[in-house]
Amino acid sequence: MAADQQSTPDSRRAAPLAPLPDHRDVNTPWWQELWRRHAHITTPLRERGLECDIEFGLSAYIVRVALPDDSYLIISPPQEPPSERPPGDPEGWIVTREHPDDKSLFEVLYDSAPSDDPGASQQPEARHGGRAQPLVEAIDHRLGRLGLLPHPASPTAVGLGLQHLPGMPPALESGISAPAHSTPRPPRR
Repeated sequence: MAADQQSTPDSRRAAPLAPLPDHRDVNTPWWQELWRRHAHITTPLRERGLECDIEFGLSAYIVRVALPDDSYLIISPPQEPPSERPPGDPEGWIVTREHPDDKSLFEVLYDSAPSDDPGASQQPEARHGGRAQPLVEAIDHRLGRLGLLPHPASPTAVGLGLQHLPGMPPALESGISAPAHSTPRPPRR
């Protein structure tokens, strides 16, 4: 599929990737562009056997990760206020774990989003900002402790979070950036 071919370097793939989502948007240019912009997050997670998708959250695009126990992760930039930064290159990430049938299961695994409240204490992860590698490492650590990683992390997978992907501009330390004016929008339904 084009989304995999453009964003996943075959020579660096350490494990078989989890499949792409199965929906009609996967073949659309706007979804493939979103996938490309989030490849620094989705590729290492898919190498661990985790299925990922890109969806629109409250005010920004998010990565949704299905877990083996039917819970899921939401990896998102801060949703409020909406950011002017392009998809996949936020000022920080927030990762939550939730379950569709058990509303009591809600945990924050990672929060590197800067706080707008001058009186609020910053999360320890805030120093990482929008960098992908600490985010993926935090997910590895928590899911490993819970026994929810289908495939353990490999040194190659951890490194993919910040490496240059063929056909893309060189990855910045904080992720893959692109001009804000070219932000893809889903088609009207």
